[in-house]
Amino acid sequence: MHRNGNTSMLRVLLTGGAADRLASALHDQPAVTVIKPNGSGSAGSVDVALHVLESSSSDELAGEIRELRSLSDAPLILAAYGEPNGIVEAGLAVGAADVIVLPQSPETLLFALRKASLANGAAAGAGKVVTVFSPKGGSGKTILATNIAVAAARAGVDALLVDLDLQFGDAALMLAVPPRATVADLAGSSGEIDSEKVKAFVCHEPQTGLALLAAPKRPEEAQILGQAEVGAILDAARNAYGALIIDTGPLFDSAMLAALDRTDELLLVCNPEITSLKNVRIGLETIDRLGFSRDRVSIVVNRLGSAGGVVRREIEQALDAELAFELPDDAAVPAALNRGVPAVLADKDGRFARAATELAKKLFAAAPSAALASAPASRRFALRGRR
Repeated sequence: MHRNGNTSMLRVLLTGGAADRLASALHDQPAVTVIKPNGSGSAGSVDVALHVLESSSSDELAGEIRELRSLSDAPLILAAYGEPNGIVEAGLAVGAADVIVLPQSPETLLFALRKASLANGAAAGAGKVVTVFSPKGGSGKTILATNIAVAAARAGVDALLVDLDLQFGDAALMLAVPPRATVADLAGSSGEIDSEKVKAFVCHEPQTGLALLAAPKRPEEAQILGQAEVGAILDAARNAYGALIIDTGPLFDSAMLAALDRTDELLLVCNPEITSLKNVRIGLETIDRLGFSRDRVSIVVNRLGSAGGVVRREIEQALDAELAFELPDDAAVPAALNRGVPAVLADKDGRFARAATELAKKLFAAAPSAALASAPASRRFALRGRR
């Protein structure tokens, strides 16, 4: 994607008979540059093409797509106001990356555009991104994020933990790492944000070498981190590390939406209690509305087996979904937390530590090791060739 300063700018080719109805909404997005056909036979370099249908006629659509493809071969989104018959079939027929029924909220539209742009290989070769989220505070989300990140680093994975709970992030505290810089400092730095700059702003957990990009030190610093700024940081970070673990706040805020844009697997954390299950069910519905595939969502139940807790069968019934991973209730976890040591290090043979380590192995089995990721490009190829 193209960048302007610290902003991850998305260039969108907008075409179609009803395109003008959508143009103003896109122009209001600071992270989007709208490109319109200029009659030169080429649209130049764009990240995604958005074609707004005026007619549902398959013959007319085929002609419109041929004309569009003469301008750009960028990933294509088909959009239409209302819900014309055959729009999904038309999208499949022309190889569209997505099909959207308008109108949509600006957040949903931007999410669809960014998701489609990544289909063009924008993230090829980048590290795997795992986002840990729960719409209910106190779920153990940050405990899970820090522990799987440490477990991955201990296994040799070149991992970065990014704390995007921008007002009250605790990852640095849980790792007992005093951050010398934060994600807000990185966003406010001058010049373009690239992989090397990200590495200059991280701190490291001493036992495993896990890299951490800490949350802002004060809540008001979160104001400088909009969706575009967070997106630019994550784009650079995923190209710098073999694995990216993102801890989030309990809200669908701009940071969460930027993370979701780039997420390969979303860990949705719940507790075995009715208030948590209610919020997680609403969270699942919201994720569906945003167009994020359920195939990339893994529901994780934390503290399973706690006294008075709901059992697995009842959890799955309440969520109308299957659980992917279980983390047992374990007294070693709060004990480790109060010592500032992740449970996977403080109590390696404990029930929680074993479960979290196994989860990290499943998530990052194919992620590059720290030694491989730090090698020069030619050396990396040679190492791969010997396997």
